[in-house]
Amino acid sequence: METFDAVIVGSGACGGWAAMELARSGFRVALVEAGSSVNPAHDFHHRWPYELPFHGQGQPGLLRKRYRGSTEFNYRLMIDDIENPYTTPDGMPFRWSRSRVLGGRTLHWGRVSDRMSDLEFHAASRDGYGDDWPVSYRDVAPYYSRVERFIGVSARAENLPQFPDGDFLPAMPLNCAETIFSAACGKLGFPVTQRRVAQLTRMLNNRPPCHYCGNCINGCDVGAMFSTVSSTLPEALRTGRVTLMCDTVVSAILMNAENRARGVRFIGRYNKQEGEIGARTVILAASSLENTRLMLNSQRGGLANSSGVLGHYLMDQVSGAGVSGFLPALKGAAIRNDDGKSSGLYIPNFINLGKQKETFIRGYAMSASGGAAQFPRFAVNHAGYGSSYKREIKRLYPAFARVWMSGGEMLARRENFVEIDPEVKDAWGIPVLRIHATHSDNDKRLYAHFHERAREVFHAAGGEELDAKAAMAPPGSLIHEVGTCRMGADPKTSVLNSYCQTHDVANLFVFGGGCFVSTGDKHPTLTMMALAARGCDFLTDKARKGEL
Repeated sequence: METFDAVIVGSGACGGWAAMELARSGFRVALVEAGSSVNPAHDFHHRWPYELPFHGQGQPGLLRKRYRGSTEFNYRLMIDDIENPYTTPDGMPFRWSRSRVLGGRTLHWGRVSDRMSDLEFHAASRDGYGDDWPVSYRDVAPYYSRVERFIGVSARAENLPQFPDGDFLPAMPLNCAETIFSAACGKLGFPVTQRRVAQLTRMLNNRPPCHYCGNCINGCDVGAMFSTVSSTLPEALRTGRVTLMCDTVVSAILMNAENRARGVRFIGRYNKQEGEIGARTVILAASSLENTRLMLNSQRGGLANSSGVLGHYLMDQVSGAGVSGFLPALKGAAIRNDDGKSSGLYIPNFINLGKQKETFIRGYAMSASGGAAQFPRFAVNHAGYGSSYKREIKRLYPAFARVWMSGGEMLARRENFVEIDPEVKDAWGIPVLRIHATHSDNDKRLYAHFHERAREVFHAAGGEELDAKAAMAPPGSLIHEVGTCRMGADPKTSVLNSYCQTHDVANLFVFGGGCFVSTGDKHPTLTMMALAARGCDFLTDKARKGEL
């Protein structure tokens, strides 16, 4: 069995970053991915719906049954839910959208890249709920900058304490609908800016700027949006110190008699043959819940779980139906390529920033956009038939717009947790997760407050409502699941220290959203990557000193 300096499980945002950082530092790395490799030039393509067998909607039943949350364009990048099931108790739905492919969800993510602030890292000190993170903004800020400068984040500086600025490329311009919404926010006194996205507006690290083709969630073939395969992986492989192992399903972390990780056990995705990979350091960098699943499956009661909190404090972010309809000023306008870019308008949190004012704690952010898109989905709810119906849809097409919740803080609660299902296994015989998650009363009050503000924005923009039902989405719907492997200063109440190193096993690190103590109102990926970069610096320093 070959032994590496480090084995990294997962090739998404954090796994790709760790492979690059450690290989550049001289580590011999095995990067292990359960899914298949991809070739952007071949696997990411620009095609019109009429060129596909089912006009973009997918084979009847296939996407709903096997590839939830995907489209006919990108379902091959997603996970097969029949091969990879999970369970939930009756009446307690959780939507777990996953990928099993080289690069993971970086191939089709929303690219929103926000910094958290001390208002979130130390929220418990302000309102008394939960726990503070064991890091401050000052600790993480240099790593935010390091990641931003490498991946490229287009944005506009705003000098808002709750929404820290970063090292930005020029922002993407607003389209017509977004400009109307921006003016409406100005009338209401709401802060407003462009969404901060990991999408290039000028050349960076041999990657070209975005050409606004609108295929972001189908895989960016030119590498203008950040993904592992366009950015970190090429740099990692260039060192000559990375062995890439795709179609390799890790089933457990291997331990020795001295309570040290010695590698991982895997099962071949297609041949179902078992094997082992030896390593001096093990890094879990799959999704938040997959990392926890591996730890729960590796040892009775959970590996590195002397605290008893492994699996607990599961969070997503609060989301649900916003407000959609038409902007009269845009009716009958020329049809443009409005979904060619993905930035949109962003309304940073403006709730509970000082003294508590609302009936709920913490806050939320909103987004708004509109205009013509490849699929005018509102059309199915519009009455009509034939050529007159088509003319009316085209007249309304550039005017369709919506306001939605970009991220609302879901409170961390111990009773939201994951465990190993005692009966159900995946296609490789590995026990799956049973997920228990519900929204708190605070989450519900926060959502209700958002929905009223969304209607205010829409009305201030002169909008005509088409759908404004206040329908809160089940946990998991925003695909921002974090927690279950939280960090903390006290080993009795946390699994990881502030460097994402497990308290119990010195050479086991867990990168990703599992370490989150709270969700804040920001999209989590940039924080995940910054903490991974910080953890890599710590790991490298300890290894050089012989302290691992």
